[in-house]
Amino acid sequence: MWKYLLLGAAVVIGATTVGVVQVQRYRLLQEGAELATLYCASCHLEPEPDMLPKRSWEAVLGYMGYWLGIEDISFLDDAPEFARENVANRHEALLREGVFPDAPLLNEEDWASLRDYYVTNAPATALPQTGKPTLNWELPRFDIFRTSYLPEPVGVTTLVHIREETGEIYIGDTLQQSLSVLNGDGQVVATRQFRPGITPVDIHFAGDTAYLGSIGDLMSQQPARARPAHVSILRLVNQGISDAASEVGVPNLFRMADIELADLSGDGRLDLIVSGFGSVTGNVSWFQGLPGGVFEQEERVLLALPGAVKAETHDFNDDGLTDVMVLMSDSREGLHLLINQGDGEFSQQPIFEAHASYGHTYLELHDFNDDGLMDALVVNGDNVDSDPYNTLKNYHGVRIYLNQGGFRFEEAYFYPMHGAFIAKAADFDGDDDLDIAAISFYPDYTSDRPEVFAYLENQGSLDFVPSTSEDLTDGRWMTMDIGDVDGDDDFDVVLGGGYLSVGLFAYPGLAEQLGETGDPVLILKNTLH
Repeated sequence: MWKYLLLGAAVVIGATTVGVVQVQRYRLLQEGAELATLYCASCHLEPEPDMLPKRSWEAVLGYMGYWLGIEDISFLDDAPEFARENVANRHEALLREGVFPDAPLLNEEDWASLRDYYVTNAPATALPQTGKPTLNWELPRFDIFRTSYLPEPVGVTTLVHIREETGEIYIGDTLQQSLSVLNGDGQVVATRQFRPGITPVDIHFAGDTAYLGSIGDLMSQQPARARPAHVSILRLVNQGISDAASEVGVPNLFRMADIELADLSGDGRLDLIVSGFGSVTGNVSWFQGLPGGVFEQEERVLLALPGAVKAETHDFNDDGLTDVMVLMSDSREGLHLLINQGDGEFSQQPIFEAHASYGHTYLELHDFNDDGLMDALVVNGDNVDSDPYNTLKNYHGVRIYLNQGGFRFEEAYFYPMHGAFIAKAADFDGDDDLDIAAISFYPDYTSDRPEVFAYLENQGSLDFVPSTSEDLTDGRWMTMDIGDVDGDDDFDVVLGGGYLSVGLFAYPGLAEQLGETGDPVLILKNTLH
């Protein structure tokens, strides 16, 4: 009898001990959650633990720790070498930017609790995509054509632009530091290299002038303004670039992702809007246009945040003044509307904010539902930031936000697409609604058929049917433009390949393989006409 009573007592004591441990564990995790709210949400939207798997969180937290003044990443000792190197390299970049606090912002115990909160609550593997429609692996809408543009050793195409009025395709390449012109059949008709070298990322034409935006050095790890990322103004002569005079329009900008031309001041002249992605620091700014197609040198800051990837202009409140919508991919990641108040003043209206791993990359404005209000086509799929494993993310893809009026937008469509990079809308099939062409720079490379391109055909009411082609899977598409390249009154697609190792740390040898098999440029000619 006593034996059984003592055994029962031991069970009760054991259960109590387990309960105490569980309570202590819960309290530690709760403390970690509170620390995440205090420290993580001070710089960006507070992330939920399930947005990344455990091993990705370990690496991401190593980078985040630097911002808190914590340099010890010994908790990554068991991680692969490439992951440790990735985190350590970011330490060097932050040191160069001079953003380290003078002392750690939290003690070792709290830092361990914060890390434990995320790693413990994160899934073991990345959450899968949900709600993705069946992808049709036939692409009858387009015929695929190769071009005579064959840079050596590989193409790193940072700009593709279709100039419909001349039937030309402009190709910018950071490795060649060049701007080339192809005709509608894909034959190179002119190439110009620039010294000092540039990385063309955007181009706009106004009369006989081309405004060429250069990011400066695509892979630069130097502080944001250490190397000028200037806008070159090319004066076109006889519609050619070979003998066009060039001059620096605005020097010493943050590393830019996009330029736009629009009349913000209401004086009838085009002003320059620059999305200065920067590095740790950046901004969105504008420069007032002057007679003769040049700009004032005074930089007027619209949004003092790094990470701007795209700006679009429209009068959203019908007051006769041009407003600016900006997509951010860093810091306060999300969509922001800058409302023109006149006299060079703008007010800020946030549309939505996303967590720091969302990876926004592209924005366009279209009226998708024919209600007279401009909607937003938004892409997110950047898969490099702080995650050396390039983990597939189920929230990456293409979204449509419908304008509800009053500066309110609601998500009305989402197409899951790993590593989505650019999406452009047009009526490709001639049925009077908007279809979408999209590319991925970070697809699922564990798949036998990675989805690098998708044509989303609108069946009406934002019901899209996706299709693609295996003939495109050998390429790694970084840039894209749409337009009529052959003069037959339909929308064609031009794809630009970027054969870099960036974002492929977890796939040894894949960058070299893609560089050997992928085309630098492909033309997808519409079969409608």
